[in-house]
Amino acid sequence: MKTILIFEPLSGGHRANYIHWLADSIADNPPPDCHFIFVTDPGVDIPSAAPLSSHKISPELARELASSSSSWKLRGLLRNLFDDCAAEHSPDHALILELTQMELSFVWRGAPCLVSAILFVQYPELPRGLKFFFKDWKTTLLLHRTPVKNLFLLNGEEACRWLTNRFGSCTRFIPLPDPVPEISAEAGYSLRHEYKINDDQTVFLFFGAISLRKGADVLIAALHRLPPEAAAKSSFIFCGEPERAYRRIFEQACARLCAARPDIKLNIQAGFVSDERMMSLFEQTDVVLMPYTRSDYSSGILALAAKCRRPVIGPGTGLLGRLIRQNGLGITCSVTADSVAEAISGAVANRPAVDQERSKAFVEKSCPAGFSRVILSAFNYEG
Repeated sequence: MKTILIFEPLSGGHRANYIHWLADSIADNPPPDCHFIFVTDPGVDIPSAAPLSSHKISPELARELASSSSSWKLRGLLRNLFDDCAAEHSPDHALILELTQMELSFVWRGAPCLVSAILFVQYPELPRGLKFFFKDWKTTLLLHRTPVKNLFLLNGEEACRWLTNRFGSCTRFIPLPDPVPEISAEAGYSLRHEYKINDDQTVFLFFGAISLRKGADVLIAALHRLPPEAAAKSSFIFCGEPERAYRRIFEQACARLCAARPDIKLNIQAGFVSDERMMSLFEQTDVVLMPYTRSDYSSGILALAAKCRRPVIGPGTGLLGRLIRQNGLGITCSVTADSVAEAISGAVANRPAVDQERSKAFVEKSCPAGFSRVILSAFNYEG
């Protein structure tokens, strides 16, 4: 009987969904001779079933993780927790649901068991520069010092081929669907009524964590440059939780925008909303804004927009740019204030199209069952 530790003690965003999809799949169709231990936030529940058990972290530790103002402190807390759980449960294999915050610790300290992980940053999609070579060096050390069995890359078909050619068969690089939650919209909700938006205005939605990585500062700067005739025919919604270090900067930037451009219709919903409200926002918006400065990540926002057949304006480079173009999901541009402003003006004048056939195929691939099936099938191999 193999013991597999599934490690995701943080809460919020996609994390709880990943845990629930995997736990439900294991409960419905248990892999043979495996016992799964889920390390989770205390607010996350998993089904009571024979091959599953739960290791909930303490509320005090959950609060410390959530309030950590330093990424280095968070990395240390996560690694210490992982080591404590490994010492307690002696797993044969650990599955890290988000490697980003822990990658360096595995580079320097290795691991006491086999490791598989979801790798969010897909550096093969980056231009060949300092960042690319640093991440390649870090991945080389990771694979040398840690017994990594599988690395799953969200929507990472191209990156997996490149990494397999680069590193050979020491680790399996496996493309993973970036799943779309199966959620119904909130009954009776009207976006235009909520935000008092006229029917003749184009609605632009920026959804999710509000941060520099998501290009919130670029978007604010772009709105400063938006031509008055485009501003008169558009309305903008920011809906999401600003990152702690960025909250005050974002609030001040919005205040300056409102003072300088009172003709810009800006609506701020700074905080989390229910999944049902989220789905309503995507179904009822006209265009989804994704001016992300880090385009080497996959994004659930892109999959949600595709599911609701809403065009996106996104970066022209990296993984996101390739996914938008390959699947006919909207338009791409340089992530600069001038280029984003030009793309928004163009969308007001002529709504970007979504390729119905290609976007449908993209959404069908991006299902929770496929996500769980790819991960769990990896544990049918030896080790």
